[in-house]
Amino acid sequence: MAEIDLIKIQNNYLAPSLPTDEEKLSKWKVGEILRAKVIKPRNAKFHRKFFALLNIAFENQDKYTNFEDFRIEVELKSGNYREHVTTKGKIIYIPKSISFASMDEIEFSQLYDKAIDVIINNFCQGSTYEEMDNKVLEIINFT
Repeated sequence: MAEIDLIKIQNNYLAPSLPTDEEKLSKWKVGEILRAKVIKPRNAKFHRKFFALLNIAFENQDKYTNFEDFRIEVELKSGNYREHVTTKGKIIYIPKSISFASMDEIEFSQLYDKAIDVIINNFCQGSTYEEMDNKVLEIINFT
C-alpha cells in the first residue's frame, strides 16, 4: 500500500502534489482501479494553536501544577478519550492520541472548540470563546 498526497485542481480532479507522489502514482497502469481513503491532513499551525490555548489556560488556573496532567484533564473533559476496563472491572478513561496520523483537521477543530468550552467552564470562568481564541491568536502571531 502506498500513501500519496494529492492536490485538488480544476474540474474536481486530483493530482499528485509532489514529484515523489507522481513517481508512486506512475507505477499503476492507466485505467487501473484504485481505492483511496481521503483525509485532509492537519495544519501544523493549528496544532501549535491548540497548545498555545492549553498553555494560556494552564498559566491562568491554580488547580494543576503539572502541564501534562492539565492537558489530560482538558482532553478528557472534551470527550477525547476511550474507555478501558481493568481486570478488576473498573472503567478508566484514556485520552486518545492527537497525533497528526490519528486525527484529521476536522476532528482536531472539534477538539479545539470543545477544549475552549472546557477551559471557560472549568478553569477560566468569565472568559468568552472569542476572548480565549483572540488571546491564543495574539500569542501565536508573536512567535
